[in-house]
Amino acid sequence: MTPSAPEIRNAREAVERILDELGMSAFVYTVEPKERGWVLSIDCAADGGWQTVALPVNPAELGASLDAAAVRDKLRAEWEPHLRACTKRAAQGPAAP
Repeated sequence: MTPSAPEIRNAREAVERILDELGMSAFVYTVEPKERGWVLSIDCAADGGWQTVALPVNPAELGASLDAAAVRDKLRAEWEPHLRACTKRAAQGPAAP
């Protein structure tokens, strides 16, 4: 089934909000329907180069995260371990004493 334009816009807005909240340093992404469900593919700047991460996503859950902080928090917690090397905090390294 082909997603509607509002469904795609909502998914993109939700992804951008969550990636921003994660503190990503530099990234490009796509979110698209595949045969087995939607996939979020992220290329992000990590220590020593770029990292590619592909995560399954539920478009209804992404849309819900725009209005429901609890859903957004859940998605951020699920994605963060996969994207840890790409966050600004990781790129900056540990704080000086």
